[in-house]
Amino acid sequence: MYADIRKSVRGARHSGTAMVAAAAGVAWTVALAAGCHTASACRDDCVARCVGERMGFELAQRQCVGQLVLPNGASLGDGLTEDEAALIALWNNAAFQELLADLDIAQADLVQAGLLPNPEVGYFFAVSEKPFKYVFDFPLEALWLRPIKIAAAEREEARICEKLSQAALDLIRDVRLAYADTLLAQGKLRVSEEAIAVRTSIANAAQVKLDAGETSPQESVTANLDLLQAKQDAVKTRFDVSVAEEKLRHLMGLGLDRTPLRLEPLATPLRSDLDAESLAGDAVATRPDAQAAEQNAAAAAERLRLSRVNWVRFLGIGDATSGRDKGHELGPAFRVTLPIFNWNEGNIARAEAELEKAERQRDTIRDQILYDVHAADYHYQQARYEMEILTRQVRPEAEAAIRRAELAYKEGNTPYVVVLETTRQLLDSRLREEQLKSDLHRAWAELERAVGRRLGASDGKIKPLPSVDDPASKTAPEPAPSP
Repeated sequence: MYADIRKSVRGARHSGTAMVAAAAGVAWTVALAAGCHTASACRDDCVARCVGERMGFELAQRQCVGQLVLPNGASLGDGLTEDEAALIALWNNAAFQELLADLDIAQADLVQAGLLPNPEVGYFFAVSEKPFKYVFDFPLEALWLRPIKIAAAEREEARICEKLSQAALDLIRDVRLAYADTLLAQGKLRVSEEAIAVRTSIANAAQVKLDAGETSPQESVTANLDLLQAKQDAVKTRFDVSVAEEKLRHLMGLGLDRTPLRLEPLATPLRSDLDAESLAGDAVATRPDAQAAEQNAAAAAERLRLSRVNWVRFLGIGDATSGRDKGHELGPAFRVTLPIFNWNEGNIARAEAELEKAERQRDTIRDQILYDVHAADYHYQQARYEMEILTRQVRPEAEAAIRRAELAYKEGNTPYVVVLETTRQLLDSRLREEQLKSDLHRAWAELERAVGRRLGASDGKIKPLPSVDDPASKTAPEPAPSP
């Protein structure tokens, strides 16, 4: 190869062709050394794989900016399930699609980390009493710094992947919460309409008694005012439904699609066999943000390793000039950094501080995961116990009480204030039931997000439930013995 270069140079001793020929030969040599080792940008979509394994959702192929795509089988016209809403959000939520671009950036950085710098060529034209000369150089330190750069870039890419996977879990959680809030608003609207019907019946009964001279006009006026108040509450609740639907539509990325949303009811998640300690340990070991923290610490360690050596410059030089023996003489040379004034202390100290911060962030995320799992479990258990008490005791008693109160009022055996208070208790129990249904779904969505995956049919060990009459009876601490 060098013979070919010398031949080219000899044939163009006093022209710029020699520089071109030398550059081509050096570039060809470096390409042979580095060609098959260049990092590839073609990688599996790790976010899609993670979301599929954890939550059972399939992410769409990257679509054009501004394009709305509904998953196969999903339609806004035939009713929308919770899973369909979450899947539509994963496909169309603009903020999530924006975050996914970070993975492309990380993959591009990985490709860049694997590239070697181009060699440089200098050519000195011949003049009178001065022969021509050319020189090419290549930073040799790039060959042994390259694996360290690739390792740091790979760790950073893995961190971004886990971070985006956690963002997907957060989006699914947010959609499920918005879905539950919309159902709650719709449930409150149904209760408001039921309140109007009940209070209309009471107001009619009060008017009949007033016409018969069995009561004072004040009771009829009070009943009518109570009815008007119920109608006012219903108007407010209708707007609450619209606001809740708009939030859900926003999370799904359907702001431009004004098709009315018809939500399917949710099955109440009643589970009594969850072991919070086991779930918390699983989440600390496997949740994407915990994995991202691990990768961040590993990437910081690689950057620290790089900062300790990347200040060194070792330049390999090939110097050639016209000579008397072969027409031109080629000789090797090198240039190296002398560590006299600068050992890169500042960047090394910064890299050490970043590593410490990454390690402490890992502990912070661990503590946050433990809190998330235990808090979500407590909220879920609280809503479950309250729902059990409400459905078994409070609601049947309130329904029976209102029937007795209405009958007694019509017969003139009880004052209107008793009917009003009993009606309020019944409606409060209905509203509380709708709220507890929403709380159960919200707590369940938070719990699955806290664990980082769907909870299957048998998670954890069977844990005995406290008595319905006293949920804290088996968890309250024993009283201290008296001295």
